[in-house]
Amino acid sequence: MGKISGKFQLEPDGFSIHTFEVTKKLSGKEYRKLVDETYCRCPPGQIYRDKTWQGAGERHRCKWFQREGLRISFEQDIHHQVVSCRLRIAVNPRKLIDPNSSYVGILPPTEESVGAVSKAFFIALKKSGLPCVLDAYQLSRVDLCVNVRCDSTALFKELLRVTRKLPTPPKYERAEFKSEDRRAANKYNRHHITLKHKSRELVIYDKTYQIIENGLLLDEEKLPKGVLRFEVHELRERISKVEKELGTSSVTSLLCHYIGQSERIITRCFGRAYPDKKFMQPDRLRSLIHAEADTAVGDGMARLAEVMVRVKTLKKGVKKIGKEGYDAEAVLAQFARLGVSPVPLRKNFCAESMPGVSVLLERIAHRNVQIWYK
Repeated sequence: MGKISGKFQLEPDGFSIHTFEVTKKLSGKEYRKLVDETYCRCPPGQIYRDKTWQGAGERHRCKWFQREGLRISFEQDIHHQVVSCRLRIAVNPRKLIDPNSSYVGILPPTEESVGAVSKAFFIALKKSGLPCVLDAYQLSRVDLCVNVRCDSTALFKELLRVTRKLPTPPKYERAEFKSEDRRAANKYNRHHITLKHKSRELVIYDKTYQIIENGLLLDEEKLPKGVLRFEVHELRERISKVEKELGTSSVTSLLCHYIGQSERIITRCFGRAYPDKKFMQPDRLRSLIHAEADTAVGDGMARLAEVMVRVKTLKKGVKKIGKEGYDAEAVLAQFARLGVSPVPLRKNFCAESMPGVSVLLERIAHRNVQIWYK
């Protein structure tokens, strides 16, 4: 039987920004005035008090400009009898520029796009009574993003599965969705990987699944077989360091900077988090170990690869072979030297091998990535 190929390729917008968040500190008087006026101006049901707010204080959520990609909230936080008030706006810049755009699309990576966002922000809010100049706010979060399209459902789902088995990188915590509906939670977590750090978050997920599951598919929109989305969320602590480096806190200047640096930041962050360069089928992985590995650790490598067929995480697999007397640290070092992951692809999977996340992102920035399979 001849071989055919599956292809990973960049979506047209390349590496850019998907979402950003801005905040503005308010005095107690300003806060009360804006909240009261917004309740008066908003259509019925478009603003409400958020009952999920924890601790002292309050939060009001406003859906008035949701179609334009703006999610607005007013927050009053009380900590040790100190009251702080702020206006927070999460912005989907692609939707702000064009409310009819697909949820797959992100902000086109140009300075002109940032200018269009600033102008659309002003137009959307100028009659709302809220501050409408983008640079009057502080950038509190920016989500860098790249969408990778795949023309084979099997390939992109398997890449997500084996990546999910890899260990949580140092300094990060793995966040999983939890719900009383365990089946729904498990289904969600099969399609998402979220790693959290105090100043940054890394996310990989099946964008096609998310769009369909949340009813975000536009009329007559035809999705590709699979879109893997990679996101790096830069939080306020890291943004403040960039402000010092650039000598500016202008939101538009920072957005231009992050657009220009998005490819470098995304490839570097995921490269460090997931250094495994290649995944292989079990039989081919065993053959490589037999041919290339140092004899002293070869048995341990073969045993780890065997264990990883059944266990859910590499951490559990390493713990198991350690209890069996193998030098787990030496085994992992040898896999790294060979440039291959100890997590095997499914037995008889259509492709004999696949690039890891780090290699995929490095290559996809410059050319399509082809995978040959039966």
